[in-house]
Amino acid sequence: MPILGYHYSADWNQELYQATIDRVIPDRNDLPSGMIAHYAAPLEGGGWQVVDVWESAEHHDRFLRERVVPAAQELGAPPFETKLTELYNSLVAQ
Repeated sequence: MPILGYHYSADWNQELYQATIDRVIPDRNDLPSGMIAHYAAPLEGGGWQVVDVWESAEHHDRFLRERVVPAAQELGAPPFETKLTELYNSLVAQ
């Protein structure tokens, strides 16, 4: 079942996000196994948010555990909140 991952923190910013994403997905043409889509944007009022679509929660959890968390820790990044939900529908322009 596809899932939607929502990650956010008032303590993150574009520079910290960019440093992290450059480490975990250095080649934007070679996405991690199971990743369908990835979006990132500032939070209103400050902070940063990321929305991902994954083939499964297992794909998401493995990527977070094996790549994102270690990279963020190496950068001294503050923790972020994560929410997962099953994806009901998706419409994407072709």
